[in-house]
Amino acid sequence: MPQLCTRASSSEIPGRILTTLQSAQGQKFLHFAKSDSFLDDIFAAWMAQQLKTHLLTETWQRKRQELPSNCSLPYHVYNIKAIKLSRHSYFSSYQDHAKWCISQKGTKNHWTCIGDLNRSPHQAFRSGGFICTQNWHIYQAFQGLVLYYESCN
Repeated sequence: MPQLCTRASSSEIPGRILTTLQSAQGQKFLHFAKSDSFLDDIFAAWMAQQLKTHLLTETWQRKRQELPSNCSLPYHVYNIKAIKLSRHSYFSSYQDHAKWCISQKGTKNHWTCIGDLNRSPHQAFRSGGFICTQNWHIYQAFQGLVLYYESCN
């Protein structure tokens, strides 16, 4: 890790840690890490608010165990419901075990985050996290996968 990062800083709050990393080439990253004592939705309660952007989340959705899209806070979190790989190839979040999110298209902040937590009530009891970048090429690649997402009721 020392070779990867030329600088790192950390902001610690009980149950969670936000760390800023910078690669040897100057690329900046944010790392969100939560312990099992942080019992809130990492996406809605922390990441979207910290990144100051609406997020589209792609995580494994288990029927009757998913959290609905959340528009109760200043920055919203929407569940991606279907992914497209090409014109003729798509699948639903019920079939995908990926864990990532991106800023909503049309927002000024272009974040892409990849991690190890699903957006599910059961994941609140797990520790884990996400690494986020504003790399435009990575954002464009992930943004192109979104077929549709769930709006808030």
